[in-house]
Amino acid sequence: MGLNALMDVARTALFTAQRGLTVTGHNIGNVNTPGFSRQQVILTEERPIDGSPGQVGTGVKIAEIRRAVDVFLNRELMESHEDLGQFTTLRDELSRLESLFGDARGQGLSGKLNEFFKALQDATTTPAQVSSRSVVLGRAATLAGAFHQINTDLVETRRSIDVQVGVTISEINTLTGKIAEFNTQIKSAEVSGQNANDLRDQRDLAVNELAKRVEVFTLDRSDGTVSVFTARGLVLVDQETTRNLVGVESADNHGLLEIGYDIGGAQPTIISDLISTGRLRGLLTVRDQSIPSVQGGIDALAGSLINEVNQLHRMGYGLDGSTGNDVFSGLSVTAKTPTTNTGSSSIGNGAITAPSQLTFHNYEIRFSGTNSYAIVDATTGAGIHGNYTGTTVTPPTTDAPFSIVSGVNDTLVVSVDGTTSGTITLNGAASPGLSYASGNALAAELQSKINADTTLAGAGRRVTVNFDSTTNRLVLRSNSAGGSSAVDVTGGTARAGLGLSGGTSTAASGTYGDPQTFQVDGLSVTVSGVPAANDVLLFNSRENAARDILLTLSDPSKLALSSTRAGVPGNNQNGLSLGALQSKAITSLDNTTLLDSYRKTTADLGVASQVAKQRLDTEEIRQEQLQSFHAQVSGVSLDEELVNLLKYQRAFEAASRMIVAADEMMSTLIALKR
Repeated sequence: MGLNALMDVARTALFTAQRGLTVTGHNIGNVNTPGFSRQQVILTEERPIDGSPGQVGTGVKIAEIRRAVDVFLNRELMESHEDLGQFTTLRDELSRLESLFGDARGQGLSGKLNEFFKALQDATTTPAQVSSRSVVLGRAATLAGAFHQINTDLVETRRSIDVQVGVTISEINTLTGKIAEFNTQIKSAEVSGQNANDLRDQRDLAVNELAKRVEVFTLDRSDGTVSVFTARGLVLVDQETTRNLVGVESADNHGLLEIGYDIGGAQPTIISDLISTGRLRGLLTVRDQSIPSVQGGIDALAGSLINEVNQLHRMGYGLDGSTGNDVFSGLSVTAKTPTTNTGSSSIGNGAITAPSQLTFHNYEIRFSGTNSYAIVDATTGAGIHGNYTGTTVTPPTTDAPFSIVSGVNDTLVVSVDGTTSGTITLNGAASPGLSYASGNALAAELQSKINADTTLAGAGRRVTVNFDSTTNRLVLRSNSAGGSSAVDVTGGTARAGLGLSGGTSTAASGTYGDPQTFQVDGLSVTVSGVPAANDVLLFNSRENAARDILLTLSDPSKLALSSTRAGVPGNNQNGLSLGALQSKAITSLDNTTLLDSYRKTTADLGVASQVAKQRLDTEEIRQEQLQSFHAQVSGVSLDEELVNLLKYQRAFEAASRMIVAADEMMSTLIALKR
């Protein structure tokens, strides 16, 4: 080995020391750069040459400049970013929702409810005065306005979140485009065997930013590129190409954006339900679950208030002797035909036929073919109770009772759940001409005699009979639900007088004929058109009640505080009944009071917000731990880099001295030759 070889050894040492200083300086310079991973110079020996008595080394070389990374830790961090994005969004948006209810400041709906009922109580103490009645109507108008404001705030909040959904989709597409660009650059740089460390850091940072917004899975390719997937395996980035997400307006969800996956066809595939984490999931959860849940609770509260107040008020009398008036309006049937239906069936019109039967649940008419249907209470998941809803009759009163004459107009034949009764005598031969002074008494007579029929009793069939005082109809309902649940009045001399000869029988399931009217828990809907298998029609009487509630009664003298016409002006019994609604357990509100139902709605929202905050706190702790572990592996330590700086500096100086020594030796040889 000659002096030239010695110079080469010194050269490689000088080069590696210089490169080590450069990498160390690069680490120090990026100590605060987000996503930067510490880089290491990996040294190895140059290939030795044969000599005597053995091989002689030829110096040092840089095997690679390697990133200090832990692949599994990076994957944990990516998953943590997904959860952090989701729970941060949930906490922030649910907190904003809570702020819409001003109950803590006394300006919320609970305060308006209490003021309305307090005004009613005050009016009952002076029922003859018009001024106290005017206060009641004023408080009722304020209460209706509070419902309107909450509904408007919730609708606007949904729209605001929908805008954020669109922005997040755009951000996702921008990030996937960046990742694809990094893939191209990394592939080009590493095709010759280099390590594109800085580009990989930037790509990892982009992947983590993407994970904050949507669920992400990655797959490293042998050529240095990475493929990115979401929503159970849908490709977002495949090496150097991308697939975009698009916002698709949903006709079934008020025109709000669904998440579409663009596969190049005319219609993107909707994947909203497949996205499970990230900011996008958080936005969709609040927009499509939390807010509709609150809206449903507020609408049910408004609907129950309208229904309960109006039913009682119609039974009372005002100062002017008027009766049968409503205080509020706003109840109506809302029907929807999903765009996924393939048949032509739809609900053309709907009406409330028995307010006393309303549950404010959601209902579905499901078709298994062109002529087979089943009706399901979507709120409970059970089939409905089969029923027979009569037509309007003159309501029995004390002054004008309803009389059933034995042997002439006193029989019925009723079919319940497929079992037909014998001939039912309503009042018995021993008491002909029995009179009923109220609809409730008449309904109790019918229920008692039908359930006493031996044929029905032997088969375990029973009915509940109610008289709806608002629409003056008798409603017979089977005590069983779903399946073959059905009630029909098929014969008897009492049918016409009771309004049961031209009524509507609605079974929980059966044969559909175009058109057909269904009576379900006080609602009447008429379906027309030809359905296809798996088509569904939706309807309810709850939706938009908070939006549509209005004070109908404008004349204070018509406020019905008296229970009888003769009791005007001093009678306050109906007013006391109206005031008692404040503490009444209402069936349509799951047997809670109006105020308790409102508190439950707001409490559920508060609990959801608190859970989101707790889960965010937990995830932040986990994120801090992972970041700490990541810093230990990939972070830059200035103390360590200072040591490396001195190490490479001394190596550089030593290599320089080796070159000087070799040069002196060369000079000595040349001088000897002279």
